[in-house]
Amino acid sequence: MVKAARTRGRPRKDETPAPAEEVLQAALQAFATHGFQGVSLRTLTEELGVSHNLLHQRFGSKQALWKAAVDWGFGLLVAELLASDDESAPPPDRLRTFVRTFARFSGHHPELLRLMNIEGGHPGERLDYITDTYTVPVVARFLPIRDELVHHGEIRPVPAEVIFYMITSGGGAMYASRAQAERLFTAAPLAPDHIDAYADTVADFVMNALRP
Repeated sequence: MVKAARTRGRPRKDETPAPAEEVLQAALQAFATHGFQGVSLRTLTEELGVSHNLLHQRFGSKQALWKAAVDWGFGLLVAELLASDDESAPPPDRLRTFVRTFARFSGHHPELLRLMNIEGGHPGERLDYITDTYTVPVVARFLPIRDELVHHGEIRPVPAEVIFYMITSGGGAMYASRAQAERLFTAAPLAPDHIDAYADTVADFVMNALRP
């Protein structure tokens, strides 16, 4: 990101504040890279090239900024998952669409997986917030689909937790671990125009693995 030339201190009256989406994206990236303890509002304002008072004025605290960034990022994910879910479709199609949508979203937003790799390893209020606000409602919507498919013998009775982590961790791992993927393989599959094909492959792989 190229910084605009600015002077220290309060922004000039004719300066346009950084767009909220730009601030939240930068914050989410920072928390996903450095963890909550490794991020400071001052460092983030320098990265954004804005007045050091801006984030304090908008959010008040680092905790409030973290929550706003999480709400923005996970809100986009949940909205996309729900929008793609056709409740009138056959259960196998609904499950495949869920897997594909999650993998596709993760390709475009790998910072959410990287953030969960950090927060998921430590119990506490931040993990509780993500889990209660976003993860539990999504699981509650899609777990009955899995149960119905198992009941009718359309998929094997693989434990729900295995399916959950196979989808959420495995589906986007290549993008969340981009540096490793580029080191081991090639940068071509990581290109934005390959994400749809990758998501299709992940969805097919998961569904084939679950078949009786």
